[in-house]
Amino acid sequence: MPAAAPRPQALAAPAARLNAAPAARPPPAPADGAPECWRLGPAQPLYADAAPAGGARWLVLAQAPPAALHAPALEGDAGRLLDNMLRAARLPKEAGAVVFAPLVRQAIAGPMDAFSAALSALLGQARPDIVLVMGRLAGQALLESGEPFGRLRGRSHALQGHAAVVTYDTPYLLRCPLDKARAWDDLCLATSLALGLAQRSA
Repeated sequence: MPAAAPRPQALAAPAARLNAAPAARPPPAPADGAPECWRLGPAQPLYADAAPAGGARWLVLAQAPPAALHAPALEGDAGRLLDNMLRAARLPKEAGAVVFAPLVRQAIAGPMDAFSAALSALLGQARPDIVLVMGRLAGQALLESGEPFGRLRGRSHALQGHAAVVTYDTPYLLRCPLDKARAWDDLCLATSLALGLAQRSA
């Protein structure tokens, strides 16, 4: 029986809490030739009871399957992994607010005006210091970029005037757990940016 592959060093300490889970099916892609559109699900506050005063404000926008529009944010294997990631980054204890909203990719005709308006309204309401965009397609769509995902990750972006960091979505990480180390690096970058921006605005 072959030996198990070594665990990535970047998952040591808090990142080690990103637990593996059974593989999940990817969301269906739009049909060939159909225009792509996105739908923004309802915003859900996370860890509101534990949020300290004066901490950084986070908005987590996560690429998700259609069922996520009607489900609690931290439900299921993907939700539990997200919870583990945010807890490993100490967001429940250090973030002033964490708001989550799912992003669902749909194959429907028509412009994205309604989605853009809903996103603008959410950004205005949440007033995030940092936006964490989870998912390759979501990141490219929100940033209106055709760059490869590897180039979008690992640096700060501007999303309608707010600092943003792009990383993997949790359904993908369930299928490809070796990329959890890279996701942890992205989360550390977002945490550092959020802290600096919150201190400046204090």
